[in-house]
Amino acid sequence: MKNLIDRAKQFKYNSLEHFNLSDMYDTKVCINNRECIFFYSSLSQKAKIDWAVNSKETFFDGLDKTIDMISQNKSFKKIIIEFIPVEYVPEMEEYGFKITSEWIDYWNNNLKTINVNHPKFLSIRKIKENEYSIASKVTKSCIGYSREYNGESTEWIKEWDEKNNSAVFVAEVDNKVIGVCCVSLYGNKSKKETVLWLREIAVTPKYHSKKIGFNLMSFAINWGIKNGAKRSFLACDIENKKAIKLYEGLGYKRKSKRGQINMEMSI
Repeated sequence: MKNLIDRAKQFKYNSLEHFNLSDMYDTKVCINNRECIFFYSSLSQKAKIDWAVNSKETFFDGLDKTIDMISQNKSFKKIIIEFIPVEYVPEMEEYGFKITSEWIDYWNNNLKTINVNHPKFLSIRKIKENEYSIASKVTKSCIGYSREYNGESTEWIKEWDEKNNSAVFVAEVDNKVIGVCCVSLYGNKSKKETVLWLREIAVTPKYHSKKIGFNLMSFAINWGIKNGAKRSFLACDIENKKAIKLYEGLGYKRKSKRGQINMEMSI
């Protein structure tokens, strides 16, 4: 399967730039030729299509055949597809697909140490091994606060924390973990120098509007700078206005006009 993914990434358009083999479940390859690649994975009652093409015409030909194959499995209720080019959206809507999220890239190209006096009630530190499950529950408490956000599993938190150049920080109030921030460093061999990726921030809803997120991000940015980061990247759904306000307040600026467009259709 890895060879198929690597080949698919050579096509002009594809949904696989950030594809993780560990995310694949019950994968079915529908089309695999010189013109295009289409396959889907099972996510409960949803079928997630991944694809690679060189032209719009080939995309819709392949999409037709893939939808037909998926529709034969009566257990699926919805079809998910990601990274739709903006010029494809009108025709996708004619099929019955609707935009479920649009992720925009934000960059801070001049990281600076942030002097923050954490409130006395708040403590921020690295996660402990026995807190992975607690951190997972914090992320899942935020389901619905951003489109398509479903939180993270205990296994995902553990795996992220144990990766090279990655870290998970937690915010603690009264000895209780109420906030999580997952970060990673990459590009340390790049001419543009090391980048801090702010992968995820989640705060238990009860503690929203108390600057927990601001303090978590500030802690993460300072950690990144101490470890050589000069720039920072994050992605956010275009409709998550509160989060965008926070990011912009910390120096992040929107890079692209349109972002990663994800769509869904009921079948």
